[in-house]
Amino acid sequence: MTLIVSGSLASLNAAAAPTAARTDELDHLSGMAEMGVGMLTLPAAQVCTNRTTARCKQGDSSFMLEGWQLIRTSRHFAAGAGFTLALFPTTDVPAIASPNISRDHKRSYFTAEGLVRWYPYTSPTWEGWFGATGGLVVVADTFASTEAQPERALVGPRGVTTRTEGYTLGFAMGASRPIVGAWTIGASFRYGIWLLPNQAAKTPFGDEASLTGHSSMFLLGLTIGYRISVY
Repeated sequence: MTLIVSGSLASLNAAAAPTAARTDELDHLSGMAEMGVGMLTLPAAQVCTNRTTARCKQGDSSFMLEGWQLIRTSRHFAAGAGFTLALFPTTDVPAIASPNISRDHKRSYFTAEGLVRWYPYTSPTWEGWFGATGGLVVVADTFASTEAQPERALVGPRGVTTRTEGYTLGFAMGASRPIVGAWTIGASFRYGIWLLPNQAAKTPFGDEASLTGHSSMFLLGLTIGYRISVY
C-alpha cells in the first residue's frame, strides 16, 4: 500500500513539474512596439544662458513623445530600446543682449536609451512591470536671429545651435492591459539622472548651453502598444 501511495505521489509531482516549468514560457517569442505621450520634468535643473551674470532659472518641464521597440522573451522578461523627444520646454532664459543682433532662444531634449523590464505580475487583464534604463541624452540650444530679413538673401541658417551630450541612467515602472486584438494601453513612470558636461558650450555671442552637470528627470506618460509574434 505504501509503495502504491508513494508511486502515485511521484507521478503527480512529475506531471506538475513540467507545468510549473512552463509558467514563465510564452507560446511565441513576441515583439512589442509602444508609443507614448506625457510630461517630462527637471525640477532642480539650473537653466542658464550666462552663468557669470547669474542669468539662470530653476526647473523645467516639457510635453514629450516616446517610442519603444521591445522583445518579450518570457512572461516575466522583456528588453529593447527607444527614444524620448521633448520640444516645448516651459522655462526660457533670454539670450544675452547684443547691441547689433537680437536673438531668440529655443531648447529641446532627446534621449536614446536601452530598457530592461521585469513583470512580477501578469494576468489576462493586467500586467505590471519594473525596469532599468540607460543611454544617451542630448540637449539642443538654438539661438536664432529675430532681425527682419535683409533685401539680399544670405546663405546659411539665421542662428546657431549648441548640442550638449551626456549620459542618462534610471529606473521605470508601469502597467498595461489589452484593449482590442493585439493592442494595449498603459501608463508609465520614469526617474533618471542626466550626466552632462560641467563646462557649458558657448556661441560666438557668448550665449551658453542651458544645462550642465547632473540633473534629475521625472517622466509620467500614457502609452499605447501593439504586440506581434516573432515566430
